[in-house]
Amino acid sequence: MWWKNKNGYGSGYGSGYGYGSGYGSGYVDGDGSGSGYGSGYGSGYVDGYGYGSGDGDDYIKFKVPEKAAWPAYHYIFKQNNKYVMRNGQEIKVGEKLHEKKIEMCLSGLHASFSQEEAQQYQPCDSVLTKVAVWGDIIVANDKLVATNRMIIEELE
Repeated sequence: MWWKNKNGYGSGYGSGYGYGSGYGSGYVDGDGSGSGYGSGYGSGYVDGYGYGSGDGDDYIKFKVPEKAAWPAYHYIFKQNNKYVMRNGQEIKVGEKLHEKKIEMCLSGLHASFSQEEAQQYQPCDSVLTKVAVWGDIIVANDKLVATNRMIIEELE
């Protein structure tokens, strides 16, 4: 799995695919003193990838522009053919959501990098959606929280 960790993070620089160059923060495996593979974003229309090394943090923070939004997965309530957030707000596919404050498990727009990881957070009466996330993003082992999220499509 891409984001499996045992503590630590790193930052690094890498070139982007296609247009522009990218930089990123890398997540390390091990005790935080080794090197890790970094995911980043490129200026222009594509993602960049970087290598990194670092020491000791449980979460990684990224800034991702909307043009380079990351795909992720999120379960959301569906009632009467409408998507409903936990706070009761109705949203539509393609509607951009924004939260100013993000804190893992407490505030912000959460998602997971894989469908399997998202399943462990699945509430009753919810459906799986593919989403795009961007802005300020905090990444943990099996989840992330972002300032911006948009439903791309329903998968179930």
